[in-house]
This record gives sequence, structure tokens and C-alpha cells, in this order.
Amino acid sequence: WRGVLPSNTLSCLYGLSEDVREREILGKDLKWDIELIDDTVQNIPFKKIFRENRSPKTKVLVCLVGVQTNQFVRASDLALKFRKKGVDVLIGGFHVSGVISTLPDLSPELVVLKNAGASLVAGEAEGGHWEKILCDALHDRLGSVYNFLNDLPDISQSPFPKIHPKLHKHYAIKHFGTLDCGRGCPFGCTFCTVINVQGRRMRFRDAQLVLNKIREDYHRYGITHYFFTDDNFCRNKNWEAIFDGLIEIRQKEKIPILFMMQLDTQSHLVPNFVEKAARAGCAQVFIGMESLNQENLKAAKKNQNEIENFKHLVEAFQAKGIICHLAYIIGFPLDTVESVKKDIQQLLALKAGQASFFMMTPLPGSIDYKQALEKGMFRDADLNNYDTFHETFRHPRMAPGDWLEAYEAAWRSFYHPENMKTILRSLNKENYWGVFFNFIWYKNSLQVEG
Repeated sequence: WRGVLPSNTLSCLYGLSEDVREREILGKDLKWDIELIDDTVQNIPFKKIFRENRSPKTKVLVCLVGVQTNQFVRASDLALKFRKKGVDVLIGGFHVSGVISTLPDLSPELVVLKNAGASLVAGEAEGGHWEKILCDALHDRLGSVYNFLNDLPDISQSPFPKIHPKLHKHYAIKHFGTLDCGRGCPFGCTFCTVINVQGRRMRFRDAQLVLNKIREDYHRYGITHYFFTDDNFCRNKNWEAIFDGLIEIRQKEKIPILFMMQLDTQSHLVPNFVEKAARAGCAQVFIGMESLNQENLKAAKKNQNEIENFKHLVEAFQAKGIICHLAYIIGFPLDTVESVKKDIQQLLALKAGQASFFMMTPLPGSIDYKQALEKGMFRDADLNNYDTFHETFRHPRMAPGDWLEAYEAAWRSFYHPENMKTILRSLNKENYWGVFFNFIWYKNSLQVEG
């Protein structure tokens, strides 16, 4: 019925396509029709696409963008359906990129698409990559695999994600946008796919261009809320310039910008970061805490997380009116049903405004995925289940079913009404509505799932 957030990848590809069209790279007389479809909230006009593809004067290119592993089966079904009708298809995203970054050869599911004539795209589309692919498509010379993983582009001056008004109306909050101010992460967490797909060398958009984009989207589309999709915003070298600009936009230009961002657990130690984030309009931070067992964190090479600092981390942000939304993984090698229960009690004591729980999943592109293949570890063959909400391998210390129950019990414990009361008492009034909304969403989701 309604989506939560627009896909930043879809917006990026739209912005890049418009840029190629405006620069007339493919010819001055070429007529363009760029249509964005979010498969989660829209129907795909198959008949229209097939009909246009039969026109001798029209070149149709279907692009399946930002496809994650749990979305791959659906995307593959779509790609094969289009290929049977002779439509050119590109498929990219973290599954394709993750597999190609990890394995010496294509995995069986990618081979199926390649043999069907679909083109696989690994890596990012900036840096001239997108215009090359579009040129190949226009001249009927699409390659079977485009691998840009070793050619990570400079994005400082790249076209920005672009809002499509017809698509934006399909989301619950129409004044909410996404924006990647930087890409990559310097750390080496074994479960993470970002470091092998977007790289550990971080790259950044120009700060002034980011601020100009925010102004433009406000005046043209009324966007006032953002999710900055950077994997780790406090490691963006331009964070202070962006915050200073947002403070000026809010105070002098009276534009009521609010945003949420993703951070690491050391972010509160960066001088001036928390204070300026609050003044710049930060309403919520999503922090990868992951575990309250230091040995689990060491095993996952997340050595930057020190559990004795977690309380100070939460208090630092929430004292400034910023909700801490903690990401927590269940299924590390040392986890047991009992240890998870004890750890969740420690998590509750931190009094963070929100938390989301995930089941450890060896996703293509991660070190865990590569090691699982090398060890011949039993894994679920159904990629639909690789959404971090299912058991996808045999846990060494939790029996099948027990692991899932421990995961679901974590949700029930955190969003229990008594815990919500305790959290609300500890927060500034500005935090109440975000926490209350998340609590209502959680309770409703339980009812929907029975």
C-alpha cells in the first residue's frame, strides 16, 4: 500500500540517467522515457513494456537496481520473464556485486541469468560507467558482465540521487528523502558486505553540493526529512562542514531539516560531533552495537566496539535529544539461548530509544560468506530467507528453532510495554513520538503475523 523509504539506489540511477540525457551523450535527437518502478509498492506494466519493445524505433532497457540477496529470486524471475520477450535486462546490486567480489567464478544463479542473456553489473555506476552501459545498450552490444569493483569512482562531483515525484507519492511520508553523502567504511567486520562492495577507502560528495541539493529538494519537492545512507557518517571527512551548513540552513533560512544517520560506536568521542549533530537537525542515529559479548565482537573483527563505552555512547546522544537506535545481531558463534537472554537484559539497561534485531546471515560479499563456502558449511539454499530474519545455517550452540525463538524473544523483551515506559521516562520530550511510533509499529506487526 505504502513504502517506508524510497530506494536510494533507484534515485541514484535516475539522477545518473537524467545527467546522461541532459549532456546528450547518446545523441542530440534521442528521445528519452525514464520510468521508475518500486516493485514493493507498484505494479509492473509488463504489457506496456513488451509492446514498446516490439517497436522498431524504440530501444527498451529494463534495469533491476539495488537487488539484495533476499530480493534476488524475485529479480531473477522478472529478468527471465523479460528476456523471454527479447527485452534487454541489466541486474545489479549487492547480491551480484557481493558474489563477484568474493568468488573466482559466477555462482549458479548468476550463470542462469547470464545464459538467458541478462547483463550482470557489479560495482557503482558513477565515473562514466553508466553512460558506457547505456551506449552499449543503444547500439546492441551489451556485455554479459560489467565488473567495476576495482574501479571505485570519485563521487565528489557526481550527479546526486534524483527525486521522481510520481514515485514519491507511493511512500507513507512524502517529505522523506535519502542521500548518500559518502560511501565505504574503514573497518573490517566479517559479516559486512559494504567493505568488499563499496570498499574500505572512503569517498565523499562535496559538502557544498550536498547542502545545495538539500536546499533544492526542499524548495522543489518539500523534502524536510532525510536518511543519510552513509554506512558510517562520523567517518565522512566532510561531516563538520555539512553540519555547519545545516545549522545555518535551519537557523538563517528557517528550513526545518531533520535527519537520521548511521554511525559507529566511537562516534560520541569525535570532538563536537554530537553537539553539532543535534543543532544540525539530527533526530535519530542508527548504531551498529551488534553484541554485548566482547569475545563475539573480537571474533567478528569489530574491535572498535568496546562494551564498557556503550552506556556513555547512548547517554551522550540522548542527552542532546537524539534517539539512539541500536542494531543488534543474534547468532554470533559464542551465543547461546541463555547468553542471549542475559545480553538483552544488559541492552535494556542502556535505555536506548529503539533497537532492531538481526539474525547472523552469511551474505555474499562478506568475509563470513567466503569462509562458509571454504568450510563447506551447510547453508539454506533458498535465497529468499537471506533477509536476516531466518536461520540460514546450523548454529554451533543453538538448535534449529531455538535460535529463532531467541531472536523473537529479544524483540518481545525490548518492546514490552513496561520497558517502553522506562525508556520514555528517561528521554527528553522531543524523543517521545519517534519511540512511540516504533512501538506501535512493532505491536501492529505482531498482530499481522499472528
